[in-house]
Amino acid sequence: MKTFSLFLIIFLFLFENGIFAQKDTIKTFYQNGNPESVILLDNGAREGKAKFYFENGNIKEERTYQFGKVEGEVKRYYENGKPKELFSILKGKRDGATTTYDSLGNYLSDIYYTDGKIQTGTAEPADSEESFTADIETDTTASSGSTPSFIPPTIEKIESKPEPVAQGEISDSALYRNPAIFPEPKIGYKKFYENVVYPQAAKAKKVEGTVLIRAIINEYGDVEKTEIVKGIGYGCEDAAEISISYAKFYPGLVRGRPVKVEMVFAIEFKLAKER
Repeated sequence: MKTFSLFLIIFLFLFENGIFAQKDTIKTFYQNGNPESVILLDNGAREGKAKFYFENGNIKEERTYQFGKVEGEVKRYYENGKPKELFSILKGKRDGATTTYDSLGNYLSDIYYTDGKIQTGTAEPADSEESFTADIETDTTASSGSTPSFIPPTIEKIESKPEPVAQGEISDSALYRNPAIFPEPKIGYKKFYENVVYPQAAKAKKVEGTVLIRAIINEYGDVEKTEIVKGIGYGCEDAAEISISYAKFYPGLVRGRPVKVEMVFAIEFKLAKER
């Protein structure tokens, strides 16, 4: 009787401390027999590393679960098996660096997040637990990494950021052409362009057009150097250059640290329409 009681006490102790916790693995398969997902369970909750696959058998995503929720490193891949995206989840939101790659596996960029938001303050689309427990993304279109087409801004209405300098134009390795985050005027781009003065001589001659100014913005947000790439005369290029030279910027970022960036500002001088 004493032996049975002692055994019962030991069993209850081990059970309460998780020694006999139930662990299992859920596996799903495509119709062709290839694995679709492999998910580890601990007492019915997702726990540990889970893997998801494309129908061709290549890995699609790896994510880590803690107590049934995504927490920690997440790796996503293209259908050809090359890495696509690497990031971390902290308390249900992206945190730290998100590293992206093109479809050939070449590094594209790092964007840094804090509590689900890009460090410049732009909100990141929600990485909620529901978005992870639902079917994972199936878009396998490769990112080209190319610069989007640029629409020159106007004095009256500014919505576009400056155009990055094309690769190969700069030989100084200390300068960055395509950082993860570009410099941005502390007053915002719209206000920045609105502050550009339209020279009276240009107005009198009804001169309109776009001025291109190349500028170097250092890691402190100061404009170190400007250069007129394209002018239209009558003082417009000087007005644009002065406006850029005296502006204060939030510096560009690469891997979370401020860097020196060269970029081209396109400033369009356009007369208001007469009523």
